[in-house]
Parts: sequence; C-alpha cells; structure tokens
Amino acid sequence: MIKSLTKAPNIISNLKNKIKFPEKLQGKILNKWAVYWKNIFGDYRQMLVDLRTDIQDEPLRAMKWTVGLGTLYVLSMRNPSELDFKDHLKRINNETVMVSPDCLNPKTVKHLWYLDTCYNQGVIRYKSLGIFSLMYTTDLNDSCDLYKAQCSYLQPTFTSWPSRIIDVGIMGQWWNLYIKTHNYDVNY
Repeated sequence: MIKSLTKAPNIISNLKNKIKFPEKLQGKILNKWAVYWKNIFGDYRQMLVDLRTDIQDEPLRAMKWTVGLGTLYVLSMRNPSELDFKDHLKRINNETVMVSPDCLNPKTVKHLWYLDTCYNQGVIRYKSLGIFSLMYTTDLNDSCDLYKAQCSYLQPTFTSWPSRIIDVGIMGQWWNLYIKTHNYDVNY
C-alpha cells in the first residue's frame, strides 16, 4: 500500500506538466478551468504525500483511524430500518399466538400489546441517525389537527424525549424488542 502511495503523487505531477494549451487559448475560460483543475490535482498530490509521511511516522495512529472509520462504515451498513422493526414485531406476534396463554411471559405480552396499540393510534415514529436508529412515540397522530398539535407551547420538551424512546436499533438488531421478547414462552 505504501508503494502505491509513493507512485500516485508522481503520476499526478506528470499529468499536471503534460497538459499545455495553445497561445490563442491563453487567458480564455477553458484555460482558466484547466489551471483550476491543475491546482486541484496539485493539492491532492500534496495531500497524498502528507498522508504517506503521516502513515510512516505514526503507523499506530493510522491503524486506529482506519479501524475507527471501518467500524463506523460497518455500523452504518448494518443500521436497521423501520421495515426490519415491523417484520420482527410481526414475527414475534405470530410466534406468541401459537403458545398457550398460560405459558406466555406477561412482560412480553404487555410490551407487544403496547406496541400494537401505538401502531393502531399511529404515534410510532422512526429516526435513523446513521450508525443507529430509534423508534419513539409522539403524543398525536400526524393527521391530527387539534390545537394541541399546532401550539408550540404544548409541544413536548427535550427532557421528555428520552422517555419516549421505544427501541434502539444497532448492528441489524432492535435491542429492546429482542430483550423483552427473547423468552416469550417462559412464564415465571
């Protein structure tokens, strides 16, 4: 990898020197664009040289940055969607229907009933934050046109927002739903 980084600045500098314009185009807009792009290539050449020297001087720091950026990339690719939440919820509901009510975990039944009620009222919302997602509730449905929905003084505060979070999704899993429904068929 270091060898390819050492070759790249030379390739860009050779391209920069090869581009020449005839005298009649000097000072025209085409020449100005060419000079602009030559400067851009020169800046990127300098950036590659600096990157190479930084990697050679501090390989541990470069490895930490690479691992950190790779982790963020994997988390963003595995970020669950609202469709994943609905799919998991329907699958769990279908599985709990097949179990006797005497064997069902009461906490699981209560949580699933709450989620179904929220979906029926239309107050569940989804928000993706890049590396993780949130499912949360609101006071009113989007189609509600009451005064409470319009008045800015009656809107929920930022301090009440954490209590509205239903579930957090990260690494392709909705964790609260998983924890509360993992042992759905065990009645303690």
